[in-house]
Amino acid sequence: MGNKVVIPVNDGALDDSAEIIQAIRAGRVDAFVVEEGERKIVYTLDNADLPYSTLVQRMQQGAAMVTSTGEIIYCNPSLAVLLGSTHEAMVGLGFDELVLADDRPHFLELLRKALDGSCEGEIRLRRCDETVIPARISLATLSRDHSVTGILVSDITSEKSNAELASRIQSLQDEERKRISRELHDSVGQLLAALGMNLSRLRTENPNVSSDSADLLSDCGAMVDQLTREIRTISHLLHPPLLDAAGLTSAIRWYVDGFSHRSNIKVAVQIDSELGRLPAEVEISLFRVVQECLTNVYRHSGSDFCSISVQREAQRLSMQIRDTGQGMRNRGDGQISPGVGLRGMQERLRHLGGTLQIQANEKGTTVVVEVPLTEKSELQNSN
Repeated sequence: MGNKVVIPVNDGALDDSAEIIQAIRAGRVDAFVVEEGERKIVYTLDNADLPYSTLVQRMQQGAAMVTSTGEIIYCNPSLAVLLGSTHEAMVGLGFDELVLADDRPHFLELLRKALDGSCEGEIRLRRCDETVIPARISLATLSRDHSVTGILVSDITSEKSNAELASRIQSLQDEERKRISRELHDSVGQLLAALGMNLSRLRTENPNVSSDSADLLSDCGAMVDQLTREIRTISHLLHPPLLDAAGLTSAIRWYVDGFSHRSNIKVAVQIDSELGRLPAEVEISLFRVVQECLTNVYRHSGSDFCSISVQREAQRLSMQIRDTGQGMRNRGDGQISPGVGLRGMQERLRHLGGTLQIQANEKGTTVVVEVPLTEKSELQNSN
């Protein structure tokens, strides 16, 4: 965006949409039009080919233009409606006045970052009735001298509600898995142990049974032992007791040992010696990511080797799971399309403020996970 041009409201040359488009495309006016009272202010844009006034006024997404200090010089009807206000009431306000106090430092940081290029983030906005709206904002400088910044605002209330619902469902699933795990171990496991003792007693108290009956008793005893091991494995896979007792490091190593034995896939594990205990929700989430990724390696990659690396740096934890298989298939647009399991992991991590990214090529697939660790969450875990 370059110069600011003021055009009288009665200038018929720009009142017709077709003429606006022609003027912009012809290079006579590259503009973002802002109506102020009885005049129109046109901010000229470089290489523009759209009627910005019509586009921004009619778009469903909230839009605003602010000065370098954050003062609103324009907002479209959608943003005014979203905040329960009017265009007239919002122009002249500082955009940070609309932001919840706790989120203002983050907004001001985004405003500074926009001077170097477009950026986006999530903040909470306060409506006129004092209700709060979670929003995703995108910022970009609109003028060569960085005096004007454009802000697009998207209401993500539904998205947040869906994420909270998904997180709640996952928490319930985790609790149900833990309950079933305990039932298998404490109830079914005890019954199998009693059955094994009864079979052993039958063999001891009836030494003169026929060889066929003795073989049958022996087979039954062997099957009980095998079933006991299977039940123990299933119970631990549903919710490994090591996760609660010893933490993520022990649980991952236990799971990897069993996975390598069952699949004949070698897994190299490197975990930060200073990892320590993490918030319970973080530990179960990262363990589930490991389970999902190793299952995908076994089912889809064709790789006979993979590696797991977990590192902790200050208040951030990163984990990489890498295989040397055929890689994940790309969609038509070149982006990787994760399966249902990994999408579920992405949602779980997003609730924790973390991310899960997938990098794939003909040399294999790497899943990169990052999770922030806060002092508050550490305190909750220690309690």
